[in-house]
Amino acid sequence: MKNGKQRWKRSVWMMAAGAAVAVAGCNAAAPQEAEQEAAPPKQETAAPETKAPAEPEQRGSITVSMYDRNNIPPEEGNWDKNRWTEWVSENGPVDVKYVTVPRWESLQKFNTLFASNAAPDLILEYDTGFRNQWYSQKLLMPIDDIVAQHSTTYKTLMEQFPQLKKLGTKDDGKLYEIGRVSPLTAGHIIYIRQDWLDKLGLAAPNTAEELFETAKAFAEGDPDGNGQKDTFGLNLSGNAYSILNHMYGYGEVMWRFEGEDFVHEWDRLKAGVAFQKRLFDAGVADKDFLADKNGEKAKQDFLTGKLGMYLWQGLSDKDYDTFLQNNPSGKLAVLPLPSSEFGQFSPVTGSPIQMVGAFNAAAKDPKAVMQYIDFMIDPKNAITIQNGIEGTHWQKNENGCPTPIDPEKNKIEVSYTGDMGMMASSLLYGKCAFNENKAQDTETKKALVQLAIAADAAYVSRERPIPTLKPEYLPVLPQDLSTVVKNVEQQMKDLWLRAIVSGAEYTAEQAYADAKNLWDSAGGKGVDEFYANWYKANKANAFLLEDLYQFGEDAKKLYANQ
Repeated sequence: MKNGKQRWKRSVWMMAAGAAVAVAGCNAAAPQEAEQEAAPPKQETAAPETKAPAEPEQRGSITVSMYDRNNIPPEEGNWDKNRWTEWVSENGPVDVKYVTVPRWESLQKFNTLFASNAAPDLILEYDTGFRNQWYSQKLLMPIDDIVAQHSTTYKTLMEQFPQLKKLGTKDDGKLYEIGRVSPLTAGHIIYIRQDWLDKLGLAAPNTAEELFETAKAFAEGDPDGNGQKDTFGLNLSGNAYSILNHMYGYGEVMWRFEGEDFVHEWDRLKAGVAFQKRLFDAGVADKDFLADKNGEKAKQDFLTGKLGMYLWQGLSDKDYDTFLQNNPSGKLAVLPLPSSEFGQFSPVTGSPIQMVGAFNAAAKDPKAVMQYIDFMIDPKNAITIQNGIEGTHWQKNENGCPTPIDPEKNKIEVSYTGDMGMMASSLLYGKCAFNENKAQDTETKKALVQLAIAADAAYVSRERPIPTLKPEYLPVLPQDLSTVVKNVEQQMKDLWLRAIVSGAEYTAEQAYADAKNLWDSAGGKGVDEFYANWYKANKANAFLLEDLYQFGEDAKKLYANQ
């Protein structure tokens, strides 16, 4: 390890030790004030001049974005008013109005809001590329002074985890983003019908070729036993494009940083697309997958028992219950990503250090925005928002972690609060942040926790790493180069998708030639040079894949037993 990284790691562990103290103190009583020195005898003095009482500080009022997933039960209200917006209003330091943004169309909605001067004061968005775009357009506010002067909780968190400041700072040297720290966990997952494997006498596939044959058997072998050819081997919509490209070593970004090498990874993407084309041509996936923009059709196919492998994210309680209602004898397993000629990898993992929010440059009361952030990320408030009220919605289990008192009640009253807590640093929950210590009070919870543990074992692995650096750990491109990427990335993806569905008329080889030509003619070589030069100059101290796995391992050692 280079000296720079050694210094970084020493800093992490010193700061993390401080965080551990903070976690331990979350449920402790406030410490007694230190004894004061004995006061000298009082002396007679003239009566002090009477001063007028200070004016009470005016309560701030802000707007905050909120992903709209259409998941609030009707009896709970909406994002204008529900039990949790009221709880924040009653217990928090500022008045808040939530501005809803469709989860899968957030860029379009945010851009519309910015264009009409209606964007919220606090912008919460997972996509690093979107936030970088708004920074380049000067739509975001630098927050160094705001944090220094008005923050308590987040300022302490940045001291505990200095990577938050490093990753939230843009190329002008100023801090723009709010982040969080979490355990390193699986992100995308391949669920496979173990009962279908058993019925057809198949072993779980270990290679790309075996995956193809398994998908074909699921589509043609009548695994549901109804005598009809009405099942699919796997989905190609939703997260499948990413997962199957990861199988061929093509990750979340177009570039691979390895040892001394910087590579724009064209060949691996071409191979991943060729494999998906082969699946499509063989009829083992839904031929209309391109119309399934958000993967909802694939989810319904899976839940109703028509899909043998579901390439997606974690299942919700409702998803799992629906699956079992439709498939009473169904049994699910987690499939490690099979190997290809490029090696064996894992699909997307979570980001243990992730930036998720930014201030609108037009925010009129940034102090109030900071007060809201501090309130929402305070562990005791974050745990309440995630789990409900202690004694009403949850109690501590044998591990000292929240477990629902009445799961059915919580499905209505608490199930929709996830995005309210997207700034929360779950690592500060200590052991309660890790899957093995989470509530398993129902059969559904028990099954999902076991699947989550299996997913972490399958995908959070140095031996089977994600192929490329995560996009949030790359530097911000200059405006002109950012424009190059923005102008062509969807066009290039459309070329690759066209190759998947066009049979012999348009091959992966042709898509490769056209995409590369489009990239080069648009100025893409300048983007490649920028990242190559950045890597050459910063590889000793940058946050790379090695650091991702090291942070995840060491964070677990520090926090999993607290």
